[in-house]
Amino acid sequence: MSISVVAILTFACITAAGLLVLKPLVAQYVHSYSVRVRARRDDDLSSAEKPKDSRLLSILKVAGQLTLSAFPNLADRRAVALLTMANYRTPDHLAMFTGIRASSSLSILLLGLLAAAGNPINLVLAIPAAVVAWLLPNFFLSMRVTKRKDQILRELPIIIDLMVVCAQAGLGLLQGLDRISSEVDESCPTLTQEIKQMINDIKLFAKSAPFALREMGERCGVDELINLASALIAAEAKGADISYPLQQQGAALRDRLKRKKEEEAGKVPVKMVPVIMIFIMPLILAPMLGPAVVVIVDTMRPILENLK
Repeated sequence: MSISVVAILTFACITAAGLLVLKPLVAQYVHSYSVRVRARRDDDLSSAEKPKDSRLLSILKVAGQLTLSAFPNLADRRAVALLTMANYRTPDHLAMFTGIRASSSLSILLLGLLAAAGNPINLVLAIPAAVVAWLLPNFFLSMRVTKRKDQILRELPIIIDLMVVCAQAGLGLLQGLDRISSEVDESCPTLTQEIKQMINDIKLFAKSAPFALREMGERCGVDELINLASALIAAEAKGADISYPLQQQGAALRDRLKRKKEEEAGKVPVKMVPVIMIFIMPLILAPMLGPAVVVIVDTMRPILENLK
């Protein structure tokens, strides 16, 4: 088997693994669009996404369960944390994720063994390719986590403003969050799911609302939620009105998001430099230097011919 065939098969395996990882992300966008035309079910108390019904995913789940039973240390802390922040929090999600990583790496190693019959160097090249295939799903999962955090940060100022209104109306923190979760289910779907899960945890485990809010922030990996929970815990300890720290946290969050957008806008000219150098500058220099290059070549041609 030639090196080109092995390279094509390796690229196909890595691409298939990436598509499997991106499939839940595409499903999330479809779900976020469809929520505007149909109501969510009220009996769904968990914010974690349910595994999709697919034969391929079922096979990967079985492969992941077998891999984890043989090598429990493969479920490292970073992978579990990324799955939790990406809203993949069931054991089936962990098994599927491990199955994707293990199957893609094992496929590349098997291709390397088959190709090693003709050239042993192919087996050496398959080892780093298998390592890349093992680490590549983490990259796509990190992208999912980043997008979900950005979505929560976009929805959080709206939730804070509504919490201020509920606090000023005399509602407690838990009653206000319960009312908010039923009112903004369509406009803030991501954070609403987390709030419903938090309320369910409070009712089941008798937790304090600010401490449950901190756990929600740690579960989502959003520092702003953790800071908000810390402010509410401090206000609750002092017996103060929670509307003031909510207003302060909302103003600070909007200021932080504004500065973040300004930083992103400031990076745009720097990011445009490679684009200008690669795509625009050649179009400008070609008509300017083209005639001069033709004249120089015509002038130098007789001299070069005489030298010969």
